Amino acid sequence: MRHYEELAKYERDGFDVVVDKTWEDLDPRGHFDVADAEEVCMKIDEGTYDWFMLRVRVFFDGHEMGSHYLGGCCYEDAKDVLTDGTAEDCISAAMDEAKKEIVRLREKLADLVV
Repeated sequence: MRHYEELAKYERDGFDVVVDKTWEDLDPRGHFDVADAEEVCMKIDEGTYDWFMLRVRVFFDGHEMGSHYLGGCCYEDAKDVLTDGTAEDCISAAMDEAKKEIVRLREKLADLVV
């Protein structure tokens, strides 16, 4: 079972947004410029850099309505992902999914109402 560490929690447009991270299963070798790869991997191994998968979930009334995942994140401080636009892109994708799910459920529920 994966353990996730919460990086941030927001209320946005009537939704609750949770941004968190977990360890990255992918080997970082091969994901960086050849010149930098060994140095980056060494810093990941020694804990200077955080190598993780980012997860964004969007909730409405406690129900998960959308999510987005991004692997291969490498930062000195994982919270920097919140300020460089990366998390915002993921939040936007998860919000779009949540809004589509709201529309889908509304249409299904309308069919049930007599």
